[in-house]
This record gives sequence, structure tokens and C-alpha cells, in this order.
Amino acid sequence: MFAQIVKVRVKAGKEAEFAAVGRTMSNVVEANEPGTVVYKLFHTDDPQEFIMIEIYENEAALQVHRDTPHVKAVLPRLGGIVEGGLEVQKLHEVEL
Repeated sequence: MFAQIVKVRVKAGKEAEFAAVGRTMSNVVEANEPGTVVYKLFHTDDPQEFIMIEIYENEAALQVHRDTPHVKAVLPRLGGIVEGGLEVQKLHEVEL
């Protein structure tokens, strides 16, 4: 199992639009991707900064996520909302 923290900065005035897209994606992903354990959107104290917490069972589950029609459909919409690129930090589960 591993996690990803995806940090996104959105354009001023696009916060509500991004939040709506993120909430929809979270619901669709968690309902339709069994290999995705968690897919939740958060925001920081900065209204333009959002954090997506993603936890996957394995790399194959991440690839399935990337290949879904809902992910492919939302990516072009982000171009007009996101300021800059996505910052992704991958976290590996500590095996005991």
C-alpha cells in the first residue's frame, strides 16, 4: 500500500469550481475503484491551495485510476482552473 499527497494551487476566483470538481471526483473514485482505498480533497488555510490525499493498494490500482474515463475527462478541465502544475509526494507504507 502507498499514498500520494497531491498539492494543487488554483487560480484566484476558481476555488469553488475546483472544489466542486474535486468532490465529484472523490465520490466517483471511491465508489468505482476498489483498489483506491482513500481519495479525499482537503484545503489549507490558503483558499487557493488544495491537497488531495490518495491511498492505493498497489501500483496497478494507481494505473487503473489514471486510465479511467472519469480521470481522463477531468484532466482537460483542470487547465483553466489550476495555476501551475501538480506537486506530488509519494509515501511508502512502513512494513512492520
